[in-house]
Amino acid sequence: MKLRYLILLTLILTLIAGSMTATGHRMFLGQSMTVSLSAIYDDGEPAAQASVQVFRDGALYSQNQTDTTGFFSMGLPGKGIGDWKFVVSGEGHEEVTQFSIKEGSQTTIAAAALGLITVPAAWIW
Repeated sequence: MKLRYLILLTLILTLIAGSMTATGHRMFLGQSMTVSLSAIYDDGEPAAQASVQVFRDGALYSQNQTDTTGFFSMGLPGKGIGDWKFVVSGEGHEEVTQFSIKEGSQTTIAAAALGLITVPAAWIW
């Protein structure tokens, strides 16, 4: 009988010790925002090597150009906060697109975490 109580006590203490917070390394997630534009003319031809002016909060942020397929991509700094305007021009044509990212905007990716607790099977005497 004493042996059963000793085994049960050992099992309970093991479960309690195993449920304490473990220390180790942490994981951090970073976020980056990329804007990609594809510029084509109304006849379907790509706007190759077209000028791309990027404005942030009304001021010129950068000047670039599309590639040979009319594609342009850039990463926004930090959280990307600001009023953004992209002016694409080539062969006498010009198109503008704009958007705003405000402080406190939620651009989160939903993730689920699953915690598993292993419990030994009950001993039947």
